[in-house]
Amino acid sequence: VPPGIVLALAACVHAQDADALQPVTQAYRTAPTAERVTIEAIRGASPPARSEMTVAMRPGDEPALAIALGADDPLRILAEPGRLLAWRESDRSRVFVAPLGEPFGRASIERVLPPLMAPQIDLAFAEEPGPLLAVMPDLAWSRVASGDRDRYAGVAIGAALSLTVDGDGRLTAYEAQRDGRILVRATVTRAEPDASWFEAPPLDSTASGPPVSSLADLARANGPVRMGDVYGHALGIDARGRPTTLRDIAKGEGNVVVLALDARQREARAELVGALAEADLARLVELLDVRIVILAIGEPDTAALFERVIEQPRRARLGGDAAIRAIAIDATPPWLELADPGAAYAVHGRSWVLTSVAPVPLSQQGAPPEHEDPWQASTAPRRLSERLAEAVGAVARDF
Repeated sequence: VPPGIVLALAACVHAQDADALQPVTQAYRTAPTAERVTIEAIRGASPPARSEMTVAMRPGDEPALAIALGADDPLRILAEPGRLLAWRESDRSRVFVAPLGEPFGRASIERVLPPLMAPQIDLAFAEEPGPLLAVMPDLAWSRVASGDRDRYAGVAIGAALSLTVDGDGRLTAYEAQRDGRILVRATVTRAEPDASWFEAPPLDSTASGPPVSSLADLARANGPVRMGDVYGHALGIDARGRPTTLRDIAKGEGNVVVLALDARQREARAELVGALAEADLARLVELLDVRIVILAIGEPDTAALFERVIEQPRRARLGGDAAIRAIAIDATPPWLELADPGAAYAVHGRSWVLTSVAPVPLSQQGAPPEHEDPWQASTAPRRLSERLAEAVGAVARDF
């Protein structure tokens, strides 16, 4: 195809994209809006993982985004140009504060928060129609239905995002698919915007203490996880950039070791990459007949990096489900007790019940303690790779 024709086609597609979504973007940019969203993360044959949030947007010269995550004592978030604040609705004295880069919108907000499955944010604030969701590539948009419920379809190779809107262009539902699999499905109902949602809590020292250091500090205190408790359903981004849960990875079958690693700091990431490459987890999978889930606390790219340095067992290379997988979450969940740099958890896949925990402690100086059990986690001054393997073995012995 001559180069000139390719350029003309590209220009035509971009123009069509902008025109297709104009009624929807206009509906979110003319006045403040508020919507309640119920999101379902699809998990194969298992029941969907549900979450709820309220999203309020104020477009115009003083843009702001207010979010309430969860139904019981929700996490409140206020984002405005230059900063993001988060606090629990039950306690406005403990506030997390983070700077926001330019331009104001979903991309800058998601550098602080985990991916927000709310296309309304880009519809209200993005300079140009884009992916609308972090899990989506750039999409070509078209209007595919009309009537009381219009539908708009954004498509790319291996990806699709469907928006259902009412007569005035506001969302009523949306669904995201990648590689033929439904990732997220959501229903949307309207709420009345409340000006108080856009009011920041007091930050002066007389009204509250110093800002908390991380979002994890705002997690509700659920107490330690005990043996026999149902394990947490951590929703995160897997090594291929797809939203998923620990249940998705375990497939509800067999025994699973979850190796939780705090990789938020650059130095920790570098050390953990080397240790995982040396730990020979693939051999442990074969010997112990378990699956291993690496729960990487950090950016989505960290999960992909960890997965790349692990040699998969032969049975996975021959077409079965990967025996070692990685999932990234943005902060330590309240049910996870994490030693430095990590902890291993034993989980029965069918019942998804925690059975045992082994920390991966920092090496200690002095003579190593004696252990009768060769799988017992050691605090001896050994390489991190050996301590990771020991922790996996220590919990796998209980299966």
